Amino acid sequence: MNKSSYIDLIDEFDCADSCDAVIALCELVDNLVRDVQFLELEVISTRYLLSQYLDKEEGELLRMDILSNLTARYEGDPAYEMYKTIMYSGGDPMEFREYSTKVQMAIKGEWPCFH
Repeated sequence: MNKSSYIDLIDEFDCADSCDAVIALCELVDNLVRDVQFLELEVISTRYLLSQYLDKEEGELLRMDILSNLTARYEGDPAYEMYKTIMYSGGDPMEFREYSTKVQMAIKGEWPCFH
């Protein structure tokens, strides 16, 4: 669905940014984003721990590639853009400093892994 289709759909129900249904969906997306962040941190932490049990070369390769194949980013997706606009004035919670700091800690093995 293209961006104008989403806007047409919202306008059809006359709800714009204040519509309870849109807000409820944005809150759901926000919860899902937090789940994705938690799971990404778990993957990164687990990869770091695993790298400690591999031989030196393989462990180093895994640490260099520790961020590969994580979840897709949805930059540019009309629904995600609407969510970011409504919830964070256009900011992306997947790029916020707080989350980036946690990712950097996990890369270094400094984030708690919940195994």
